[in-house]
Amino acid sequence: MSTWRRLSCLNFNHPLRRYFTDTRPVIALCREESSVWERRAPLNPGQVGRLVKEGYTVLVQPSTRRAYSIPEYKMNGAVIREDISEAHAIFGVKFLPPECIIPKKRYAFFSRSVRAQSDMNVLDALLEKEVCFMDYKKIVDKNGKRLVTFGKMAGIAGMINILHGLGLRLLSLGYHTPFMHVGCAHNYPTVSTAKAAISSVGREIQCGLLPDSLGPMIFTFTGAGNVSQGAQEVFQGLPHEFVSPRDLKEVTEKGNTKRIYATVVGKKDHLEHVDGCKFDVQDFIKHPENYHSSFNEKIIPYTTCLINGIYWAPGSPRLITIEQSKQLQAKELTMSFTEVPCLPQRLLAICDISADINGSLEFMSQCTSIDSPFVLYNAHTGECQSNTMSGPGIVISSMDNMPAQLPHDSTDLFGAMLLPHIREFLKVDPDKSLGSQQDISDVVKNALLTHNGKLTEKFQYIAELRKTQQQ
Repeated sequence: MSTWRRLSCLNFNHPLRRYFTDTRPVIALCREESSVWERRAPLNPGQVGRLVKEGYTVLVQPSTRRAYSIPEYKMNGAVIREDISEAHAIFGVKFLPPECIIPKKRYAFFSRSVRAQSDMNVLDALLEKEVCFMDYKKIVDKNGKRLVTFGKMAGIAGMINILHGLGLRLLSLGYHTPFMHVGCAHNYPTVSTAKAAISSVGREIQCGLLPDSLGPMIFTFTGAGNVSQGAQEVFQGLPHEFVSPRDLKEVTEKGNTKRIYATVVGKKDHLEHVDGCKFDVQDFIKHPENYHSSFNEKIIPYTTCLINGIYWAPGSPRLITIEQSKQLQAKELTMSFTEVPCLPQRLLAICDISADINGSLEFMSQCTSIDSPFVLYNAHTGECQSNTMSGPGIVISSMDNMPAQLPHDSTDLFGAMLLPHIREFLKVDPDKSLGSQQDISDVVKNALLTHNGKLTEKFQYIAELRKTQQQ
C-alpha cells in the first residue's frame, strides 16, 4: 500500500475524526518565551512520534533554546513550522505573551491565574480571544491529586541545588566538605549524571571526610508528595538513615558523622489541636484555624537543612513565622581561623521548593532564580543578601522554575503524564457549552479555566478575587 493510501485509511478511522472537518487532528508545541532558562517542552520527540503514528499531525515551532533539538523532532515525524495557526490545540509549558495567543483555539500550559495574583494580562487575552484554556495544575483526579506535574523534578533539582549551596555556606564558615563537589542542577546533563556525582560525594562522607566538629547533620523533608519524593530520591545517594521526628534530639547528641540523617515530617507530626484533641486530617481541612504548629519547637531546632515541599493555604498554621526564625539564627557571626571554627547555629540552609512567598515559611519574601540561586537571610534584620555566603544568616534557595534546570528529564516525565489527556482535550468543542458535551471527562472539564470567552463555572471566583484585590 502506498504511503498516501496508508495515511488516508488511518485518518478516516481516527477516533477523533468526527470532531474535525479536515482529515487529521493537528496539535502544536509552541516555543517557550517566558525565560531564557526555559528549555523544556510539553512532549519529547519520541512522544511526538507516538502521536504521529496514531494519525496526528504535530507542528513544532522552531527553537534553538529547546533542550531537544529540531532534527530530533523532525526525525520523529513532526512538522517544523513557525505558523501554527492550523493547530486544533496548542501546548506549551509556561504562559505565553498575550500577543502570541491565537484566537478561538484550544491552549494548555501552566498559569498562575487561579489565585488572581499574576498572569492576569494573559488571562484577559485568553478571555478576549475566546480561547478554550486548560491549566495543567488543575488536571486532577477525584481526590484532588495532580495528574500532570513537574513536582518530582522540582524536588530532584531542589535537592541538588541545596547540597551545592550547603557546601558553599560551610566553606564560608571555615569548612571544606565533600558537598563542594556538587554543582547546581543545571550543570548536569541528566538526573543520572547528577546522582552519580552525589554518590561520589557519599563515598567521601563514608570515608570520614565530613569533619566531626560539624556534628551529625539532619535533613528535614516536609510532605510526602511528588516534590518530597523527588528530593528524597537524590538524598538517598548519600550514606543515610531515616529517623522518626521523635528521635531528632537523640540523633543530634549521639549520631554518626559518617552518615547523614533524615526525617520526613507529615501533618500529624507537628499540627496540634488548640483544645488538645487528637489530630484529625479531615477536621484540619475543614477547620485549620483550630490547629497550631509545633514545628518550631519539635523539629526545626534539630535540623541542619530544611527541604520544604508542602502546599500552604492561607489560614493554615505556618511551619516557621518571622518571629520564630529569629530564635534559629545567631545575631552575630564570629570567625576564627586559628582553631576549629564553631558553627553559629544548627539550621544552615533551607530549600523552599514550594516557592510560596510569605507562605508556610513566613519570612520567605522572594523567589530566587537560576542565575542567582541563593540568598542569605538575616532573621534579625529581615534582609536578604544575594551573591554572598558570608555573614550571619540562613541560606535559602526558592526558585519557582527548578525543573527547567533538568530539561530533558523534565520533558520526558511530564510528556508521559500529559499524553493520555491530549485526545480528550481535543474533543472539547470551543463553540458549544461545556454542559452539553457529555463525552468529555470531568478530569478535563474541571481543568478548563476559560471557555467561549468566559471563565468556567468552577473558576468564576477569580473575577471576584480580582475585584477584592483592586479595592
